Order: sequence, then C-alpha cells, then structure tokens
Amino acid sequence: MTKKIFGIALIGILASILIVNIIQDAREKKNNAAVNEEFLIENAGDDEYIDAISEGLAEGDIPPDFELTTFDKEKVRLSDYKGKKVILNFWASWCGPCKAEMPHMEKFYQEKAKDLNVEIIAVNLTNSEHGLNKLDKVQKFIHDYGLTFPIPLDETGEVGDTYRTITIPTSYIIDTKGLISKKIMGPMDEEMMEKLVKDID
Repeated sequence: MTKKIFGIALIGILASILIVNIIQDAREKKNNAAVNEEFLIENAGDDEYIDAISEGLAEGDIPPDFELTTFDKEKVRLSDYKGKKVILNFWASWCGPCKAEMPHMEKFYQEKAKDLNVEIIAVNLTNSEHGLNKLDKVQKFIHDYGLTFPIPLDETGEVGDTYRTITIPTSYIIDTKGLISKKIMGPMDEEMMEKLVKDID
C-alpha cells in the first residue's frame, strides 16, 4: 500500500513539474515576441530605421572587416577567413528566432561545414542583451545550446551598427573571394544553410 501511495505521489510531482515547465516555456515565448514587437513598433516611424533596412550591405559588397574577442579571449578577425565560405551571423540570447536557429546552425557546423569549406562566425550583439549580467546570459545560452563555433562579442555595438543589424537574426553569406553573396534576415535551417553555401564559390 505504501509503495502504491509513493508511486501515485511521484507521478503527481512529475506531472506538476511538467506543467510548470510548459507554462514557463509559453511565458518565455510570449515575452520574446513582445520584446521583438516592441522594438519594431518603436522604430516603425523612424526614418533612420527604414533607411538602415533598405540600404544596408548588398550582394557583391565587401563586408567590413572587424576584430572582436570571444569568451576565451581569442581574437576573431573576419579577414582571417578569406578563402573560406563564411556564414556571418548576428544574434542575441533574448531573440526567439535566434533560439530556433541555433540548434540547426550547430548541427550544420558539426556535420557539414568542414566538408563544404564553411566557417560560422556568430557575433553576439552583447550591447543589446538585457539586464546587468549580460555576459552571464550569453555564456549560459552558449552552454545550454552546446555551441562550438566561434562566438565573438560585440560589446560596444559598433560591428552590429556597421552591418546594419536592425532585425535579428541576420546572416551574411560570404564567398571565398571575401564578397557578400547573400543577406538573410530571419532564422535559417540546415537545409537552407547547405543550399546557400553550395550555390557559391
């Protein structure tokens, strides 16, 4: 009888944990959507915002070089990757579409990037992270998603501004000559990444 009561109690506890997790997940998704919507509403009538989206960097442009540092204090310079295809990605830990994209990006990096001569550089827009413990949030995100590609930190926002990253995620596909082949605004999956890099030299 005691075992039966214990079993029922255990099932009740597990069910409660599951319900709490579902509620928290739904709340987080709602908050992320609200943050993105608030940003778009705030900038909707801003001429600079509209110009930034329409102008930006285009196909065939030379992407501006930059040097940023990772958590491991390693310097990442875009020009060092000339001769390789590069997926240059801009993201933040609070961004819902970035959360959706990252598992695909990591899987692509692990399974296909080397054979396709591709490097991923995922620049964290650290200056846009929320709260006081920005670096802790970024580090937790990297750990939670098991990310292994280079993640330089744009702590001043200078690189993000240079690349006109108004919406995130934004990715630039750069060819082996060091030219922008494609600009993607929004999340990508593995299939899309593979097609984009196969279509360029």
